Amino acid sequence: MSNNKTIKLNSGKIISIRKQLDNKITTYWHIIRSENVMSKKALSAGQGSGLDLKALYNTITQLQETRIKIKGMLVCLNNGDTSFNYDKFKTTNNYNIFAAGEAKEAIAQLKMIKTLDPKIKAKKGLKNIGSVETFSSAKIAQLIKDLQLVANKFDSKLEEFNKKTEIDVTSNSDSIKDFLTI
Repeated sequence: MSNNKTIKLNSGKIISIRKQLDNKITTYWHIIRSENVMSKKALSAGQGSGLDLKALYNTITQLQETRIKIKGMLVCLNNGDTSFNYDKFKTTNNYNIFAAGEAKEAIAQLKMIKTLDPKIKAKKGLKNIGSVETFSSAKIAQLIKDLQLVANKFDSKLEEFNKKTEIDVTSNSDSIKDFLTI
């Protein structure tokens, strides 16, 4: 039994939702970046948000997927469409553009996360370091690698689209003739 409901949204509401998503995602990345490595003293003093950073990362990935949907809705409205089918949208070049962009943004954010130096951890041992980290440099490297594979997949689809998709221009094409090379 399908639980699909139709919701009517105008572009103003869709833009508002996108801005809310942007703000939440940015805030959550800032929390992860600032709290990934915390001193044991700060933790015992109850500093920081107290949020589970791994769960927060998962929330970010879900919010990014929602943001792709929201951007797709805006594309539909801008193209004059008044209905949005997410499954159909996922087969479009715009989906590939947005998905690649989200993966690349996550990679950039992950690269900004401070971690403990693996050499110092190995030398001193985790118990003798005055700090705790949630995401190790190895874990971040793995997340980046996984996201890069996702970005590569969508970049490849974009490249294929750009090479194979053509448009017939039938009017006012004189203005671009000088820029065409055969």
